[in-house]
Amino acid sequence: MNTFLFAWNPNRWDWEDLQESIEHLEKVGYVERRWSCGNSKSIRKGDRVFLIRLGNEPRGIMGSGYAKSSYYVAPHWDGTENKTTNYIDIEFDILINPKDNKLFDKESLESIDKNNLQQWFPQQSGISIKEEVLESLESNWFNFIKENKYIKNSFVSNDVTTQFKKTYKEGKSKDIVQTRYERNPEARKRCLKHFGYSCKVCSYDFEKHFGEIGKGFIHVHHINQISEIGKEYEVDPIKDLIPVCPNCHAMIHSKRPAFTIKEIKEIIK
Repeated sequence: MNTFLFAWNPNRWDWEDLQESIEHLEKVGYVERRWSCGNSKSIRKGDRVFLIRLGNEPRGIMGSGYAKSSYYVAPHWDGTENKTTNYIDIEFDILINPKDNKLFDKESLESIDKNNLQQWFPQQSGISIKEEVLESLESNWFNFIKENKYIKNSFVSNDVTTQFKKTYKEGKSKDIVQTRYERNPEARKRCLKHFGYSCKVCSYDFEKHFGEIGKGFIHVHHINQISEIGKEYEVDPIKDLIPVCPNCHAMIHSKRPAFTIKEIKEIIK
């Protein structure tokens, strides 16, 4: 997975339904948008994406998510006849309205990139973010959205089943802890890099059965129940997380305390 920086300049395009997009994200955990990727043709489905606001202040990173498609060509966003541009579809997991909220600004970016390795305010979307700053960017971005309370629900993409959400709905502190780990892209990425994308209970592989649309689809299960821990802790992506299919995930949480992976395997046998 590579990471790319996308840009929005309100002086060039008025994002009229930004707040509506944010409200949709807060309700269901994500929102999809088509976005110009400039001249870049190397972005692939599943790549990490950050969105930065350009133009007048406030300037800074205002969103993050994942590419839902590789690049494709469509009519240009400015409406010029016979003019086209490259796009990708982005699934945002965080969007901040700069009108009312603080962004991850130039000072914050300079603090994670003291050697000025990265161009943070590009003229077009789709530039690569250098590997040397990625880990610092991810960890500081997560701390930033957490400290500013920009995370407002516990449902995130395909990582949390409906039943899992209901289990933790009553306890606000537990809800925040659940959000903390499911929203940490580095933990999920490292878990799946180690284990792969097939279910570790029944071996189901979505890509083998559904082709391209199933590529990269899998739930990530916490082996140690967060409700039993009762506070934040440092996740070991190899020891604490494991990929499981939605069916097995639902069965694991069909009782409290949840079944262990070993118990579910025995039931299948």
